[in-house]
Amino acid sequence: MLRAELLKIRSLPTPRNTTLIVLATILIASVVVLIVSPEQGNDAYFRLPEAASHITVTIGAMVLGAWMIGLEFASKTIRLVATVQPNRLRFVFIKLVAAKLLVIAFAVLCLSFAFAAAALLSSIGSTTFDGGQVFKQMLGTLVIALLWGIFAFGLTLLLRSYTGGIVGTLVLALGLDPILQIIPSVGKYSFGSASESISNWISGDPTSLGIWIAVLASLAWVLAINALGCLRFVARDLK
Repeated sequence: MLRAELLKIRSLPTPRNTTLIVLATILIASVVVLIVSPEQGNDAYFRLPEAASHITVTIGAMVLGAWMIGLEFASKTIRLVATVQPNRLRFVFIKLVAAKLLVIAFAVLCLSFAFAAAALLSSIGSTTFDGGQVFKQMLGTLVIALLWGIFAFGLTLLLRSYTGGIVGTLVLALGLDPILQIIPSVGKYSFGSASESISNWISGDPTSLGIWIAVLASLAWVLAINALGCLRFVARDLK
């Protein structure tokens, strides 16, 4: 069944279109830097492609994580798929594995493109390019993208809606999570804060949580939402 899921990834347009949109955004950001032409040595030559990749890759991962399971609900093929694989937990597990592979491949491709663009622009702008540090920053982005992609998968499974999963994840990431982070002593354990702490630890930036606490907090969020999604999926009739 995993082979069938990988075939869907290759043949259906959403993964390809999402990747192309993210690559195009990074390219546009790079072109903007060239058009603006900051003074020689300005960090903007590599900071802008890096920032563009951080934002777009994370959002793209949410879309693809939700799509991997939401596709079956949106196309109303969930009953047919469940007939082929009647063990619902195994079905979800295979979908989740495929989602992880998809998000990792997507993020690696887009971040590699952003890294190359940042290196090229740094050369054009005579800017010192710390490849090791930029690599660490992008590795942190990869981890954040993977965590948010898995979270979007679980929320879509819980809501049984592709659109609901994407919208819900974006609302949490852009609205609720920042609000939670304002609350003293509690906000640092929010999903966004914990995942950002892992990313910052990888890049060497200051963190609001110790690395192991951040890992445990992030995994707790991911496991909780996916466990709730699985429970509802197993217990409810498929429509």
